[in-house]
Amino acid sequence: MDKDRQNYYKAKKSELFVQFDGFNNRINDLIAEKYGEENRVKDEIKQEYENLYEEMPYIGGDNNSLTTDLVSAVQCLAVYNILKRHKKPLKEIGELCYRAVDEYLSNNPELVPPMTDPNVIGFIKYAANESELRKFSGDWVYNFIDGDEENDYGLDFVECGIYKFFKEHDAEEFTPYMCAMDRIMSKTGNLGLHRTETIAEGSNRCNFRFKSGRKTMIVNTVIEDDE
Repeated sequence: MDKDRQNYYKAKKSELFVQFDGFNNRINDLIAEKYGEENRVKDEIKQEYENLYEEMPYIGGDNNSLTTDLVSAVQCLAVYNILKRHKKPLKEIGELCYRAVDEYLSNNPELVPPMTDPNVIGFIKYAANESELRKFSGDWVYNFIDGDEENDYGLDFVECGIYKFFKEHDAEEFTPYMCAMDRIMSKTGNLGLHRTETIAEGSNRCNFRFKSGRKTMIVNTVIEDDE
């Protein structure tokens, strides 16, 4: 497994660091806007991301769509670690990352997976079944819930890869801000996500329910809906 991890992240490093550099540019513009030009910490955040990159768990690579979620969350974790060292408040760090992701997906809606497309739902059900085999300790584990009159389908996550990694790095308090970003994904992709609980916010599951076209409704303890 260590060899799989090494081979995957080594092969993907150039691509993923190009993505990270774009994120780092955006987040540093927001940091400078909020705190002033003298507070730019671009190089520090990049070095922190490089350190975290070497520790990211292998959860199946490109065969697992949630690898993208993990990589994106670790970008934000690098920001959290550096700004926390600079004594910035948790809420402000979380809101900066939320804003950076919101602006990016608003300008690039095609990046949101078509999770309510009937042709995709079958694959999601397969992936849920695979997750229950627990092949990778750092992965998510989730159950597929068949659709009904209210929902196209649902997912109950009982283990969260982001929560696990953040906990290892004493960043549990920051995890709910990652949960909040599912609101951005749902609104941008018109996924109609309803969710009332998450592992990061004290529950034993994250209860995702999707219905294409309906209003997104996510309960979150750290960022309120702006609508």
